[in-house]
Amino acid sequence: MESSSFESTLKRFIGKSRAVEKVRSFIRNASLYDYPVLLIGETGVGKELVAHLIHELSKRRGGPFVILNYSSLPETLVESELFGYRKGAFTDARENRAGLCEEANKGTFLLDEIAECPLTVQTKLLRLIENQEIRRLGESRTRKVDVRFIAATNRNLKKEVEEGKFRKDLFYRLNILYLYIPPLRQRRKDIPLLVDYILEKENNELSAKKEIFSKFMKKLLAYNYPGNVRELENIIKRFLVSSYEDGVSEFTLDFQKEDVDWAMIPFKLYSKMRDEGKSFWEVIYRPFLERELNRKEVRKVIHMGLSEAGGSYKKLLSIFNINTEAKNYKKFMDFLRHARLK
Repeated sequence: MESSSFESTLKRFIGKSRAVEKVRSFIRNASLYDYPVLLIGETGVGKELVAHLIHELSKRRGGPFVILNYSSLPETLVESELFGYRKGAFTDARENRAGLCEEANKGTFLLDEIAECPLTVQTKLLRLIENQEIRRLGESRTRKVDVRFIAATNRNLKKEVEEGKFRKDLFYRLNILYLYIPPLRQRRKDIPLLVDYILEKENNELSAKKEIFSKFMKKLLAYNYPGNVRELENIIKRFLVSSYEDGVSEFTLDFQKEDVDWAMIPFKLYSKMRDEGKSFWEVIYRPFLERELNRKEVRKVIHMGLSEAGGSYKKLLSIFNINTEAKNYKKFMDFLRHARLK
């Protein structure tokens, strides 16, 4: 890759702070090697973008970039998604299917939210990373793969190891090239550049020419961003949608209060199901899988429902507008168990 193209790709991680320069330097160095990478940082800081840039600048850029998000899968499906399966390996295995590891062959595999990987799968994952071999469920033969692994998490993996929730040997196998990506509140000088980038992108998509007012920019620079860059993008999108002549002043003054009022989120979610008749799958399940809700918020909603249901999970189905058929109860309980909400 030409030097100018290389540097242009690096600048897609936007910012001018010292922290951003360190991130770019890491991406530059990591792209030269094929070692596993471990990315640590809060939700929304750009871990997936860093992984993508490492892939694009590496010798594997012509191969696939595959993502497995462990938090979005029930434990029972993780192994089959990862390794694939043979027809008849289990009840619903109606045909042979390659896993994501095979799809990532000759490319890069991002193991997102790696801390959520079940302990039962971690041993096989360790063997895969070390030997570059997989065995589909139901098969006896092994298959060779050629994959570069990048793992990402917002959790403290050392603490997870100490508590017995994550294998020590897997942690050390992944932790060869390590990067901590700081939250947006620790690199505020990057905010104006990010705002300009997001604004230009959204204006192009909307065929608009809207601007950020100085009063609004002051609010953006002062805010702490629990959701980091992803939250900044959402705030600007909301601003653009509501930035009419009669609405700008109120929005610029009140958006911060609205966004930091996290304590009210569980009550609003509960009300949507209890009072508005919306389904748990729509209000909680999908947003949680898409990382729009965190575990603490969802757990609070579950506890509120159990309090009303007298501790009965079966009664909770009716409160959450879930069909009471056995398969739905099983799906609900599996979700609570695998998401560590029970």
